[in-house]
Amino acid sequence: MLRGLIRHRKVLHGSLERLLTNRAREALEAAEREARTRGDDRPTSQHLLAALARDDNVAVAVLTRLGVDAGGARIRAPGADLHGIVAQARHQAAGLGHGYIGTEHLLLALVHEEGPEALGIGLDQTRVQVIEVLHGH
Repeated sequence: MLRGLIRHRKVLHGSLERLLTNRAREALEAAEREARTRGDDRPTSQHLLAALARDDNVAVAVLTRLGVDAGGARIRAPGADLHGIVAQARHQAAGLGHGYIGTEHLLLALVHEEGPEALGIGLDQTRVQVIEVLHGH
């Protein structure tokens, strides 16, 4: 799955694979494993959220600051397709002037794709918290 995502998408001046941080790559791979474990056909935002929640990363720090229990958060089925989330993460990263895709960009993409009802947080407030966490505020 991840290989398929990376192989078919060129992003900015390099491949998607080179733009992914190690933690973002690990989260996408864990989402794929989560989907297989659950017997699902394809990884979705549900699987990605579960994968993000299992690690200490910027996305979890942002969710915590927004009062969301990352480990207990659930997204209604069926959840957004991971291909769309990764494409949106690239746009979120570019919008922040970042030349990489990290867990924070995956979270922003997830919130964008699922809408504020999914986790009870909006895209704008999530973006503000991403910036604050990254700048150590």
